Amino acid sequence: MPLNAEQRRGRARLAAHRRHHPDEPGLLPADAAEIDRTATDRAIDEIVARAGRMTPEQAARVGRMFTYIDPDAEG
Repeated sequence: MPLNAEQRRGRARLAAHRRHHPDEPGLLPADAAEIDRTATDRAIDEIVARAGRMTPEQAARVGRMFTYIDPDAEG
């Protein structure tokens, strides 16, 4: 999915920052991860907006594809 103007600008700023400040690894990966998460979230939002309402059978099938892990659960 192509990035929008805001995401392209953010990636360009991040790349420029990395070029000029190569010794600051601390917050740069989080910035890059946030850009990727934003792109993924927007792509999902676009897909959901175009999709029709699912039948209960379709919803059950999609639900089986995802396994959510409780971060508080042990093991």
